[in-house]
Amino acid sequence: MSKVKVLGISGSPRKGRNTETLLAQALEAAEAAGAETEALSVAELSIEPCTGCSTCVSEKRCPQDEGDDMGSVKEKLLEADAFIFAAPSYFGAVPGTMKNLMDRSRSLKMDGHRLEGKVASALSLSGLRYGGAEQVAESLVRFGLMHGMVVVGGSGDPLSSGYFGIASLQGDEGWRRAVGDSVAVENARGVGRRVAEVAEALK
Repeated sequence: MSKVKVLGISGSPRKGRNTETLLAQALEAAEAAGAETEALSVAELSIEPCTGCSTCVSEKRCPQDEGDDMGSVKEKLLEADAFIFAAPSYFGAVPGTMKNLMDRSRSLKMDGHRLEGKVASALSLSGLRYGGAEQVAESLVRFGLMHGMVVVGGSGDPLSSGYFGIASLQGDEGWRRAVGDSVAVENARGVGRRVAEVAEALK
């Protein structure tokens, strides 16, 4: 049987920064658990906002897909067995670049829930300790649930671990990078392992 494929999607408009490094930790753990992984960054893509035309409802397609990168993104979504969605908090919500991807995926839902049963989890981060990262993770989870995905969380030490990898750039000793938040890194790796294990079990 072929390996499960875990697709990590960084929803940050900034290439190579904290969101991608946190996601890399999760994908590394997924690989260690036996999965094949791929990382996708919206910072390298052109995805136009949804126009609300509802062609996806009437014709099960998005007329914008041929004009930007969303058509190729949908192919990757369909090929993957599992996802790790990662996004920073931009004023308590996902960045517009990630929201465009989420909105434009609607045709896959309208075409018979084509992402149904795929495994998903979330990573997030914020600059401030209470900067909205948890709300962003919840938004990413709701996105998965709307597609009928199987949402999972990490299952580390119940006294010290969270179910998602959520980092804060504001630490006790001052500012830090996401990978400087050791608890967040451990949780992100737990997410990667759990996603790979559940996807393997379901496959």
